[in-house]
Amino acid sequence: MSEDKGLKLKEQLRVNDRELADTGHLFGLEKLERKESDPGTYEAVWHILSNLCNAAWSVGCKVSSSPIAAEGGDALWALHTPTGEAVCVSRGITAHPGLLADMIRNFIELDYEDYPGFHQGDIFENNDPHYGGIHAPDFDMAMPIFYGDELVAWTSCVSHVSDCGSVTPGSIGFLNPDCYSDGLCIAMEKVGEADKFYPWYDMRIKSRTRTPDWVLGDARGRLAGCITVREKLIEVIDKYGLDFFRDACKEYVEDSRRYAVGRVRTQAVPGRIRKSQFKDLAMKGKRVLLGKQDIDCLFNLPMELEIKADANVAISLRGASGTVPFGENISPTALKSGLLNGYSHIVGFDMFNSGPSASWEVETPPGGSWANPFEKDFSASSGVAWAPAVMWMSSLYEVFGRLYHMRGFIEEMAAGAATTMTAEFAGINQTGQYVAGLTLEQACNGSPARGFTDGENSAWCIYTPNADFGNAEIAELYYPVLYLGRNLEPDSAGYGRFRGGLGHTAVWMVHNTPSIEYQCGCAGIRSKTISNHGMYGAYPAVPDRPAYAHDTNVKELIAEQKPLVHERGDPEDQQITNNVKARELEDAAIAPFVTPEPLQDYDIIVHPVSGAQSMGDPLDRAPAAVEDDLNKGWVRAGVAERVHGVVAVSNGRWTVDEKATAEKRKTLRDERKGKAVPFRQWWDEERKRVEACENMDAAVIEMWRSSMELSPGYGDELRAFWRLPEDFIFELPAAGKEES
Repeated sequence: MSEDKGLKLKEQLRVNDRELADTGHLFGLEKLERKESDPGTYEAVWHILSNLCNAAWSVGCKVSSSPIAAEGGDALWALHTPTGEAVCVSRGITAHPGLLADMIRNFIELDYEDYPGFHQGDIFENNDPHYGGIHAPDFDMAMPIFYGDELVAWTSCVSHVSDCGSVTPGSIGFLNPDCYSDGLCIAMEKVGEADKFYPWYDMRIKSRTRTPDWVLGDARGRLAGCITVREKLIEVIDKYGLDFFRDACKEYVEDSRRYAVGRVRTQAVPGRIRKSQFKDLAMKGKRVLLGKQDIDCLFNLPMELEIKADANVAISLRGASGTVPFGENISPTALKSGLLNGYSHIVGFDMFNSGPSASWEVETPPGGSWANPFEKDFSASSGVAWAPAVMWMSSLYEVFGRLYHMRGFIEEMAAGAATTMTAEFAGINQTGQYVAGLTLEQACNGSPARGFTDGENSAWCIYTPNADFGNAEIAELYYPVLYLGRNLEPDSAGYGRFRGGLGHTAVWMVHNTPSIEYQCGCAGIRSKTISNHGMYGAYPAVPDRPAYAHDTNVKELIAEQKPLVHERGDPEDQQITNNVKARELEDAAIAPFVTPEPLQDYDIIVHPVSGAQSMGDPLDRAPAAVEDDLNKGWVRAGVAERVHGVVAVSNGRWTVDEKATAEKRKTLRDERKGKAVPFRQWWDEERKRVEACENMDAAVIEMWRSSMELSPGYGDELRAFWRLPEDFIFELPAAGKEES
């Protein structure tokens, strides 16, 4: 029961919704009385609650079994109001608080308060995207917290498990063709009581996952963290009183909403701004599961953002393209949770919780699109639903960056995010145990360039502020690999006046295993296209290109003490190509993929992790900054000259030739002018190509066709822009139809 007039929680939800609509304030809080009357205690308790969640994260990750949680910290714990609003959250995968809040609300909306009821020690879980989950490997848990006989809060958590029993081993199911292959399904279930999981919960995991010890260990970790929140919270309430706690929690959520609205009001500009972005998935001719997957796909990731006069924000995905026969479709609930994560980076909060989402109007994405699949395609897979979502979230950086720039807040600007390519192993490890799971390398991208400075190298990830790829020595304990290298990758970020942070490359040698598969998975990569562009004339980062060598001569090289592979080296003169002989050697593989054959001892993998996007014309980069990059080994001399127009000479240390640099930059600018054409001329020529679908790949045509069909108004705008006939649709030429 709620504390407000004995209302049931579902009734209290209706009251909360009505008060927000009537007053514009969460819970109808036009004044923050606890904050105003005792700001010191208000602030102190906030930090106590925040630290309480972080303590749960530390406890939960320590109790967990998989390297994903125990070493990478890919988990999160949160505290909620009785009606589900997130009050504060721990460090970890901060893309989840919105999901967790909506999960608790869903339990209430589904009348679980009546049956099976809420009691101290009850454990509820969901990982089903049809009911608000993101993808099956992310197990979302919630437990009600009672103080005496009253439900006063919820604690929730999520951890990304190593294997969820999907059709392919591991936790990044990009190959899953439909939801029936997504693995173990826990659909809004009560899975335990009295602080214990039901025996049948354990039995399901043991019979339906490949790494049950790790999955069950992570479940114990989630439970341990939630109990930590509950026990510590009761101490807080004992000290500060239940009335203060109840009032303050509501105020923290409303306070955060006000903070975000205030930032938008004072630093942005009202009006509409749009950003187009695209994601590809090149799978034609690769190892797939079903014939319908032998295709290349392209996603339309449109973002339309309108800042209204009251500083509330309307967001639309009109034009999102159709579902794909892979695990890269996402529910609107999960997408909105990801939006809260992106908002925390771009707008920022003093208190990270559900508050800012109350100031949004998020239009439901078109039914049947990758962003809302189940209305028309209930069987769509969400095996790695983050894949298009994290790239769509990156558009927030550019749209808000431009708005901040208009008001002169260049220190708030950030260019586009890095992309994410996962590394996952599945097979027998060095102890004879079957393993499947991530290495977490992808949790350490470069961070975006800012409006006044370069990004940070290998120190950031769009879905978690921790940016922790774990210790190499720990990964070697779990998986049958030895690190031959882990190093910053030169030229792995975009190019601009301010450079995006560099990514890094891991080099592994497979060791002491009968066989193991390497899955170079998609959690937001670019296969062939350029998506995140950078800003204001920057050049984008190139797509990642992993490499591997199978059935090698590395054992002989070690015995003869000859050079091995410790880094990629120059992309045109790679160490793996120069130093290793192999029956199968790919030095620029197009991701994602699973190796055609299991790998064996002494095979080599070179796994790059992307750098982030840049800002400004690369010819405007300070020569001294390029000189510094040269001396640190972060840019190659050829790139410095061709891209930045910086001529430098080396005498053991690089020194810029100022005169030659000025001449080189003038030459490059003159070459640009020579290639330039008036926009009208370009538009006339391009319009003819568009109308004829000239040189358009089938993936491009299908993307535009589905975008226009699912969002007719978007289609009308597209036709109007290109002055196409009113009945124009994108379709393959007759010859192309026959071939497909």
